[in-house]
Amino acid sequence: MLTEGSIVKQTISALKKRLEQNDNVIDVQSERGHVYKAKCTFNHPASDEEIANFENKTGLILPPDYKAFLRITNGCQLFDDVEHGGEIELYSLEQILELNEYYDELDGCYDIAYIHQDNIVINSKLYSENQKNYLLWKDHTEQFTEAQPLQMNFELWMDRFIMSQGEKFWWWSIHTAENYYRFS
Repeated sequence: MLTEGSIVKQTISALKKRLEQNDNVIDVQSERGHVYKAKCTFNHPASDEEIANFENKTGLILPPDYKAFLRITNGCQLFDDVEHGGEIELYSLEQILELNEYYDELDGCYDIAYIHQDNIVINSKLYSENQKNYLLWKDHTEQFTEAQPLQMNFELWMDRFIMSQGEKFWWWSIHTAENYYRFS
């Protein structure tokens, strides 16, 4: 039986294993057949004390699956093109504090990641109301009030994000055969 946090552990473990088997570089096939060599960089894990201090300082709730992620890696960079770099960063607790310095005004929302000009957002107010689908996304220039629901929690998002090799899968339903070529 799966428990909250077990999927994120399995997903990151499998990604790290793939990287280790390939000298820390993997081939990634992205949209329209583009293939590149990518690396991932993982930070040191966050301690239980650091996690508790974050929650106490901010009054924000970190869901259990997200805490499981932080205990594995306190932030990371994923699928960075070896030649050109990347724009996929899951923030450390320190970065979350810096980027969301006005957390008392956020109504329970805080950015946890930057993915090619999108932010991934945890709405801890939704989580505190026992809603399992607490994850949102927004353009990095938008306010939290403009964030869109992803209809999932962090570990489900992480699992799908790794499977899609860093692509913004949450956009896929927006692109149809009628409009895909206009967006390209």
